[in-house]
Amino acid sequence: MSDSKRFHFITLGCAKNTVDSEAMQSLLAEAGHAAVSQPQDADLVVVHTCGFIESAKQESIDALLGSVAARRPGQRIVAAGCLAERYPDELAAEVPELDGLIGARNWGSIAGFVARLYERAGERQPGSSLQMMELSPAGELDLAMPTRRAAGPSAYVKISDGCDQKCAFCAIPRMKGLHRSKPRDLIFREVEQLLAQRVRELVLIGQDTTRYGHDLGEREGLASLLDELCGRYPELAWLRVMYAYPRHVTQPLLDVMRERPQVCRYLDMPLQHLHPDTLRRMRRPHRDVEELLAWIRVQVPEVALRTTFIVGFPGETEAEFEYLCEATERIGFDRVGVFTYSDEEGTPAFDFGARVPRKVKAARRDRLMSIARKLSLRRNRLLVGRELDVLIEGRAEDGGVTLAVGRSYRDAPEVDGVVLLEASLVPGQLVRARIQRALEYDLVAAPLGSAVPLA
Repeated sequence: MSDSKRFHFITLGCAKNTVDSEAMQSLLAEAGHAAVSQPQDADLVVVHTCGFIESAKQESIDALLGSVAARRPGQRIVAAGCLAERYPDELAAEVPELDGLIGARNWGSIAGFVARLYERAGERQPGSSLQMMELSPAGELDLAMPTRRAAGPSAYVKISDGCDQKCAFCAIPRMKGLHRSKPRDLIFREVEQLLAQRVRELVLIGQDTTRYGHDLGEREGLASLLDELCGRYPELAWLRVMYAYPRHVTQPLLDVMRERPQVCRYLDMPLQHLHPDTLRRMRRPHRDVEELLAWIRVQVPEVALRTTFIVGFPGETEAEFEYLCEATERIGFDRVGVFTYSDEEGTPAFDFGARVPRKVKAARRDRLMSIARKLSLRRNRLLVGRELDVLIEGRAEDGGVTLAVGRSYRDAPEVDGVVLLEASLVPGQLVRARIQRALEYDLVAAPLGSAVPLA
């Protein structure tokens, strides 16, 4: 392309989308284009969509419609990601003013896609009809990231994509394909780029991180990867594991989490439900969930356990929901997220009977979230008077007082709580702090001594 274009990304959905958006922006920048912070200043607006559940799909459609409505003359609007991958024809029909679609599995073609989009500029007016649609052939999946660009002291590293699980409610395998592990040399290249930009925490993500390496012939791939990362990069402060699958949490993984100080004693393991009958209908592991969690806590003392649940799955009885509430309180999770069941075309559950009414699903979500807030506050109160390391991420103002905002090992970026300190600290510093007060999700603390200087 002879002239550069200004682009703006609107990224929706999960951390995997965040990583893919960063990759696409890097590729566009390497092709000579420039990012802008406001959509009205852009020649090209890319809405990176989510197609996971109904509310996420609607948010994506609303963002596309809003971008089209706010389009300035000559501006082009492209839908990327999971919704474009899953419903290309339907999306093109519902938002015909779009200029193009690019699927979730071939984000690596974004620069060429944009070049072709503008090569055809003389053939039509922007938004008059869909100009281009580009989806990946079945089985193909981009894994190699372009140059990583850190946005703060914490960064996501996607170690795999796709999923082999057959959960009755989930359409991710249709959108992303089967599980693929990223080769280690590609992971190490990303890590080194991020560490050179003073990143202190790496958050390992994938549709199922605990399956890492299985397709490469490694039975304990994640444990081995964590151990090697710690050994290769002693300057790395924290490594965090997200999106674990219950059956793939193994003794070697917990050993590394317990024995390697760099690996946060934190496990995000979406369980989806706790009643055996509901789990069986969901086609999820349904035996000895509480035994698994008790074993994890024995193996890794003071581990922070985060999970998510789905309420209102077809056939969920009042007794099954009551069991979920009672078991959630009994287990005492550190962090809990709750979704209402969403019908997803192409999944086995879409054809199940015994639907739970929408109002009942909403009421169940509200009740379980109330329990989750109480659990979080209870766990936070146990920390008052204790000392924790806090990774500083930014600053906030509260009544004229400057507060440092950070996180402890117990909190993942964006989804969990924060630690607030009345101090002037620089993002990226790791400080020792004493907890003074507990809030529902957050903690208030005072720093002890001096911060660990930036490397």
